[in-house]
Amino acid sequence: MSGEVARAHAPWDVVIVGAGPAGCAAGIGCAEAGLKVLIVEAARFPRALPGETLHPGVEPLLERLGVAGAVWGAGFLRHEGVWTHAPEGRVFTPYGSDGNGPWRGFQAWRATFDELLLRRARSLGAEVWQPCRALRPLVAHGRVVGLETSMGPLNSRFVVDASGGGRWLVRKHGVSRHVGSPPLLARYGYVHGEFGEALEQPMLRLEPGGWEWMARVRPGHWAWARLSLDPSRRTSAQPPRALATGRELGPSRGAEVTWSWVGDCAGEGYFIAGDAAVVLDPASSQGVLRALMQGMMVAHLITPCVLGTSDEPEAACAYRRWVKDLYHRSASELRARYASRASSGVE
Repeated sequence: MSGEVARAHAPWDVVIVGAGPAGCAAGIGCAEAGLKVLIVEAARFPRALPGETLHPGVEPLLERLGVAGAVWGAGFLRHEGVWTHAPEGRVFTPYGSDGNGPWRGFQAWRATFDELLLRRARSLGAEVWQPCRALRPLVAHGRVVGLETSMGPLNSRFVVDASGGGRWLVRKHGVSRHVGSPPLLARYGYVHGEFGEALEQPMLRLEPGGWEWMARVRPGHWAWARLSLDPSRRTSAQPPRALATGRELGPSRGAEVTWSWVGDCAGEGYFIAGDAAVVLDPASSQGVLRALMQGMMVAHLITPCVLGTSDEPEAACAYRRWVKDLYHRSASELRARYASRASSGVE
């Protein structure tokens, strides 16, 4: 038997599927607590993902995860607020300030951001298999006890599905998913060019039946995203008019952003976090923030279960309640935002 196959049969405290923000946050928290952690990731890094606009509220989470210094040193562009364009006018909304000055968000280049998180998990002792595909969960007497992967079977006390929109465990284990909106498909892409000071800060342009977003994510590089909220109207794949003079960096891509949440996001031997558990359209502007929070909560609940100081069914129940509340609070805020647009003449 090869060393690699023998290693695949070693028992783990936690196996995490996916090395995005949710998976890495869970891995960091569990590894910090001394648990034996393995992260399996199907994609090679760096991988192409949309650039993220991160609210300043993410900084305390980055500090808790031990990556704040690395993120500050990564050279991500910073911004102090967002411009909103609507038929009734153009408004700049700053994030706020304190005695240290204005609060500033990050334009995080996701390939770099995800690598920083994964590097932190590794530094704490988490093992990473990459590229490695999760094939199916291993189940004994109704309990998830590990998973079959492209590199062999894995036995684990807990499995965390942080596979993003692939929703690996939802598909493979028959976990229920609740849908809260019509089918929604966002489009996004990148443009290279120079567009002047008008686009130095992120911009949200409200349109009848939808919105488009633009942000400078690197010097000379702008990201854009668009969503039609009308299920009968396809979301345009063309860059915004404000970026029309630039050079497109590859074709635009689509991302399914139908609102949803997984009711049974924790059960016997498993937890589900990140986009695999909760999805809202990007207008909520908190996708990475929610993912980090969920990964950290998963680690907080799994650790005492592994150490024998907490009851597993109670931990799973607490997580299900927390995720349900997180989804409904975020969805209510987003509905209120869309309702205010409609009352001001933006459908």
